[in-house]
Amino acid sequence: MPSPERLYRGSVRLLSLLFLGLGLAILAITLANGGGPLSLGFLMGVVFLAVGAGRLWIASRMSR
Repeated sequence: MPSPERLYRGSVRLLSLLFLGLGLAILAITLANGGGPLSLGFLMGVVFLAVGAGRLWIASRMSR
């Protein structure tokens, strides 16, 4: 059985990838429906992408 720390790292990476995917989906749907760069969907998509990328970056820094 994997250690709790390894399970935690894996779940953080999985959640980060989920945030990245959700951000991309929100951006794609917003742009497909004619939303501009200041629309709420576009801004939320960018925020989700930033959160996912930030979590992945921090997780990679913590595992060293």
